[in-house]
Amino acid sequence: MNNQIVFNGIDSDELTSVLARGIDHGGNRIAPFVDDEGGWPLRCCLQDSKSGDEIAIIAWSPFEWDGPYRETGPIVVHTGDCARSATFNDLPENLNRHPMTLRPYGREHTILYGLVEHLPEGDDLTKRTRALFTNDDVVEVYAKNATGGCFAFVARRNPPT
Repeated sequence: MNNQIVFNGIDSDELTSVLARGIDHGGNRIAPFVDDEGGWPLRCCLQDSKSGDEIAIIAWSPFEWDGPYRETGPIVVHTGDCARSATFNDLPENLNRHPMTLRPYGREHTILYGLVEHLPEGDDLTKRTRALFTNDDVVEVYAKNATGGCFAFVARRNPPT
């Protein structure tokens, strides 16, 4: 088993395509706005927005496969300048201690329900996510915000097995 786990936000090429079309994964017109206060959790770069950023709330499916477990939900993204989805060996500190639900998926793209974790604020998400990969059945872990249920990040083995 490869112990190197990487964390990603959403696919940057797909986001660029969606923004160019102006229509999100739910078929909604994208309506950018200027963030006056900052603090929105961005899924394009896994950072929090800053005052003055151009952002949008869009419907998105982070799953790279089709099937009954594939979901679409709201996320917030930069619509202007952004580093886009970098690969992280550890989650950025602004995200690492948020309350989350960690949902591991197996090779058949089904949720491994017995391994799902609901983590309170302050828990170390990087450490807890890595621990899920000690089970060889875990292929990917999708994190969802514990309050809103929105996609937060995906973790995978690097390279995937």
